[in-house]
Amino acid sequence: MKKMGQRRKKLGIKQKLILLVVGHLLLFFVLVYALFFWFQSTLENKVSVLAQQTMETLMGNMEVYIGNNIRLSNAIAGDSGFNKLLRENPDFSSSSSVWSMIQLLDKLKNYSVLNPYLYSVGVYNPESGKVLSTADGIYNTEPEQMGWIQQMLGQNEPLAIGADLPGVLPSFKQGTQSMITVVQKLPGKNHENLLMINFNKQVLDLFVGRIELWNGTGIVIHSAGGDLFYTAGAPLGESAGALAVKESFRQPYETIRIDGNSYLAVHKRSETTDWTIHMIIPYAEIMKDVLTMKRIAVAVLLVIAIFLLLLFHVLYLQIFNPIKRLIKGMLTIEKGLAFRPIPIKRMDELGFLQQRFNDMVQNEQKMRREILEEQLHKREIELKFLQSQVNPHFLYNTLDSIYWVAEESGVDEIGEVVLDLSNFFRLSLSRGKDFITVEETIEHLKGYIRIQQFRHTDKFEVHWDIDPAVSSLRIMKLMLQPIVENSIVHGLEKAADTCRLTIQIKCEGEYLTCRVTDTGIGMDEEGLWKLWNEIKREHGSSDATYGLRNLYQRLKIVYGDDMDFQMTSKLQEGTSVAIRIRLDRLEGADTHEHKGNHR
Repeated sequence: MKKMGQRRKKLGIKQKLILLVVGHLLLFFVLVYALFFWFQSTLENKVSVLAQQTMETLMGNMEVYIGNNIRLSNAIAGDSGFNKLLRENPDFSSSSSVWSMIQLLDKLKNYSVLNPYLYSVGVYNPESGKVLSTADGIYNTEPEQMGWIQQMLGQNEPLAIGADLPGVLPSFKQGTQSMITVVQKLPGKNHENLLMINFNKQVLDLFVGRIELWNGTGIVIHSAGGDLFYTAGAPLGESAGALAVKESFRQPYETIRIDGNSYLAVHKRSETTDWTIHMIIPYAEIMKDVLTMKRIAVAVLLVIAIFLLLLFHVLYLQIFNPIKRLIKGMLTIEKGLAFRPIPIKRMDELGFLQQRFNDMVQNEQKMRREILEEQLHKREIELKFLQSQVNPHFLYNTLDSIYWVAEESGVDEIGEVVLDLSNFFRLSLSRGKDFITVEETIEHLKGYIRIQQFRHTDKFEVHWDIDPAVSSLRIMKLMLQPIVENSIVHGLEKAADTCRLTIQIKCEGEYLTCRVTDTGIGMDEEGLWKLWNEIKREHGSSDATYGLRNLYQRLKIVYGDDMDFQMTSKLQEGTSVAIRIRLDRLEGADTHEHKGNHR
């Protein structure tokens, strides 16, 4: 199985295309040969029908002629004067019968005059063993020659037709001529005489004529007993005599083989004589044109096959060479070697594919360079960031030292502010983490707000509305501090009375909502519109809205376009900023009570 799988894998496009072309050519050859065999079978049927029609005409003429002789035999047998003479002279050997035989001979000659193709009309007298013939007079026959008479006399049929019957001719003429004889029983005094009407079977040539439907066509006739007695054309030579014996001829026509040659034999049986007539046609003559067409078709098919293979080779090169260049280019890219654009020599589908491959590789190389440059730039930024962390860490450690000195000196208020500031820097650094929990965010905000409250004594109070269930969710670091700072600096500091700052974090359906609301001086619609446009602007610098704009852009990058950033404000009433983020975009949301939503 593994070897078969390896063989299948080794088959390339060329081998598959060759198998496809060769398979279609073989199928085409099979179809053409099937058409030839169908045409050959159809031609055999047509030839057999034509041969049967010809044989029906031939047999019809023969039966008409033989029917005339039968009617002549019936006319003689029905002649009362003729029968009277036979009854009066039962023995042809009697001397008293000479005059009667002369009279009988005259009557027979009168009947034979009516048919010029007759050889003779005679009467066989079983009593004397003599035959009275219009052509040969009276002659003796041998008893062993007339054995067929006993067979005929033993049958109920009064009339029979035979060919080359012994005794119908004198012994000195026997074998020199071939006769067809119509034999009929005649009543005698004590024994039945036989009326014999003889005609040379060469008269059949008049009916057969020159049957030359195809060269070598012949006619073979054999009697009911299977004896061959007539041939015309002699297509089989000496083998024609065995035709009737070897074949049963159950079908109107069939293909036979004799002496290694094929023949189409068409058969017809005569109801009058019970003879079987065969028309024997050489198969090579029938299919001569078909064989010629077959040879021409084979030659044409070979030419077409060669042309198709050459065309396939040209087309294969036209298809494979561009693919080969593509494969070479891909291998070059895989090995990391310098890529040279594939030369394009055509503008068809493969040329378009090559062009797109060149563009793709060039774009990919350009992207690699940009990524490399970006990585280098990022490393530079990270290095600068690490360098910049030295100062916050140094400040954090210094503040921690100041806190312990304030504690030892008993200055508690200063110590608390320093501790809040220290915690603020610690949470701001977060050990380099980009995301912290909601709980850490609240701790960070509380430290920052206490520092601001130390600066602005009794200026504002803080209200916290935090859902305990969201404390483990991880959100972006410093996500709310810029908003709180903006509320204190721009909203609460400028208010005359004590204000209120509300920080709310809770779940609303599929979203986490973080809302910062103040009761500061607020803004009118125009001021809110200008601020909102500054926040959404992607390019250019702005000192007034740098913190909020930076926050908005970071939120869009981290949480996508489905993040909702809303800001509302009324003059002298305050401002509210809300951030809504889908729960399925937050780390730790699977542990939340809403974890089934859009996970």
